[in-house]
Amino acid sequence: MQIIHRFSISSRLVYQMHQKGWLLLNIAVIRADNQRVLKETLTNSAGLPFNEQTGPDGVTRFHGLASETGLLEILYEAEVERVIHLEEESYPTPEVTLVDLPGAVTPFLYPSRYCESDKLMRFAAKQFGGMMPGHERVAGVCNWIYSNIDYLPGATDEHTSAVDCLTLRAGVCRDFAHLGVALCRALGIPARYGSAYAFGLIPPDYHAFFEVWLGNRWWYYDATRLAPQHGFIQVGRGHDAADTSVATMSGGVQFQTMEIAVNKLTPALVDHANGPVSFFEPPNS
Repeated sequence: MQIIHRFSISSRLVYQMHQKGWLLLNIAVIRADNQRVLKETLTNSAGLPFNEQTGPDGVTRFHGLASETGLLEILYEAEVERVIHLEEESYPTPEVTLVDLPGAVTPFLYPSRYCESDKLMRFAAKQFGGMMPGHERVAGVCNWIYSNIDYLPGATDEHTSAVDCLTLRAGVCRDFAHLGVALCRALGIPARYGSAYAFGLIPPDYHAFFEVWLGNRWWYYDATRLAPQHGFIQVGRGHDAADTSVATMSGGVQFQTMEIAVNKLTPALVDHANGPVSFFEPPNS
C-alpha cells in the first residue's frame, strides 16, 4: 500500500559574477521510486542554457551554467509527489553481511572525505556494539547523536568532518549526517549521505540526513529531528557532502542570498485505493 502527498518547491539562489565564471548546481529533485517529479522549471536571469549531468548513482542531477559578469539569479520550481511505501513491519531488523551486499552498496562501507569511519571503529563498537543489530542499533546511533551533539549553527564550516564534529560535540544537519554515516560504517552498516528539501524545516534550507542499507533497501534516518521524514524531497545522495554540494563554482563567483520554500499542496495523505488514511512514518527511536 502507498500513501502519497504532494509538495511544491521553490529555490532562489543569487550570485555575483565578478568575472566570467561557471556554476555547477545540485538543486533539482531526484526522480526515484519514492518521489515523482510532476513538473519542474529551472531558469536564470541571464537566459542562459543549463547543461544537465547525472551523478555516479544515476539519479542525482547536476546543472552547469557559464555566465558573464553581473548579478545572476537562479530559480528552481517543482511539484513533487512523495510516495510512502507501507511495509508489513515498520523497519526490517536484519543487517546484511558483506558477502551478501549488492555490489552497488558495498562502497558505502568505506571511509570517505568527511566520514572517517576507520577512526571511529573502537568508539562505535564500545558505544553501540551491544545493541540489537538492525534498526535498533541505527536508532541508537541517532539517539546518541541527538543527545550528545549540540545543534549549533556557526560551530562548524564546510571543512568539518565527522571526527571533528564528535570532538567539538556541536554542528548542524550536515555534521549530524556525516557523524551518523561514519558511525554506521564503523559498525559494518552501509550508509550514505543525503540532501533534501524538507517540509516543516525552520528556517527553510537545504537539509542533510543519511540513509542505511537494512534488509534489501535504503532507509532514511535523521538525528536532528528538525523536520518530519515524510516531507523529505531528496536532491542528492553520495558518500558525503562532497558528492552533493548545492553549488560548486569558479573563483570569480560569489554567493549572495538564498530563498527556499516547501509547501503542501494537498490537505491529507491519501491511499488512492481506500481513501483517507493515517500517516505511517517509521520512528528514529
